[in-house]
Amino acid sequence: MNNFFKKLDEEIKKHKNIIIMGHINPDLDCIGSSLGLYYGIEKNVYIFKTKDKVNDSMKKAFKILEQENIRFIDKTNYKEYLEKPLLIITDLHRKSLLEHEEILDEIEDVVIVDHHIVGKDKIESKLEYIDSKSSSATEIVAHYLKYKEKQVNSKIATIMLAGIEIDTNGYNMKTTEKTFKTAAELMSMGADNILKQNILKIKKEDYINRTKQIQNSYMINNMMICKLEGNNYNPSYLATMSEDLLRFDKVEASFTLGELSNKKIGISARSLGNINVEQIMSFLGGGGHLTDAACQIESDINQAENQLINTLKEV
Repeated sequence: MNNFFKKLDEEIKKHKNIIIMGHINPDLDCIGSSLGLYYGIEKNVYIFKTKDKVNDSMKKAFKILEQENIRFIDKTNYKEYLEKPLLIITDLHRKSLLEHEEILDEIEDVVIVDHHIVGKDKIESKLEYIDSKSSSATEIVAHYLKYKEKQVNSKIATIMLAGIEIDTNGYNMKTTEKTFKTAAELMSMGADNILKQNILKIKKEDYINRTKQIQNSYMINNMMICKLEGNNYNPSYLATMSEDLLRFDKVEASFTLGELSNKKIGISARSLGNINVEQIMSFLGGGGHLTDAACQIESDINQAENQLINTLKEV
C-alpha cells in the first residue's frame, strides 16, 4: 500500500490540478474517501460534487461541509480546471458508474482507489490501488493520511468514520482488525459519535415505510428478496433495505429490487459471506464485493425479479 502512496505522490507532483471524482449517487464512503484525499494532497485539488439527488445522510454531510471552505466543482465549471489535470477516481473502477463519464475523454491521466472486486467495464488508469479486502475506500484513504502524517479536523473525521460504518453495515460486514484501527485513528482526530449518529439517523416515516416493504419480502432457500413498489429509488436506499434484511434469522443473503428510473431496475445485494453476491450480480451485468454488490437492468420490475430468481436457481 505504501508503495502505491509513494507512486501517487509522484504522479500528483507532475500535474497542476487534481480532480477527485466518485460514483453516481454518491454515499458516505464516496465522500469520506474524497475528503481524505482532498486533505492529503498538497496542491490545487478539487472535489467533483453531484447536483443530482442524494440521500438524507449525504445532504447532512454536505450541509456540514458548507462551513469547511472546500473547493467543489461540478459539470458546469470543471472545464476551468483542465490544465495539466490528474483525475483520481475513488470508491469505484467501472466506467458506467462514474459520476461524469465524459470527463474520461478530457483527462488522460487517471488514478483509481477502490475496494470492490474488479468487474466489467473497467476504467483504464495510469495507476491504481484496488483492494477488495478493505472495508471501504475511506479505510484505504485513511491509511494515505497516516502515510502523509496528516490530520483532518473533527467534522471531516466524523464524515469519514460514518463512511466506514455505512459500508460495513455497522462493522458487521467486511470488517477486519485494520478497520477497527482505522476507526480508532479517526476517533483520535476528533470524530464525533453524536454528530455521526445525527448524520446516519433516518426519518420516522421512512423507517415505517421500510418496515412495511420488508413485510412483503420472501425467502428462497436462505436468501431473502424484497421487491419495492413505486419508482425513482436511490441506489443507496436499496442498499439500506438489503442490509436490514440481513438482520433476520436464517438469512444468509438479501436482494432488494427497485425502479431507479423509467425501465431501469436496480438490484442491491448483501451477504454475510457464505454466499458470493458479487458472482450473482456479475451474471446480471453488475459487480461489487463478495458481501456487497449491485446491478442495473433495463426492464420492468417483474422481469428483473424473474431474472434474479432464475439466476439464484442456477448459482
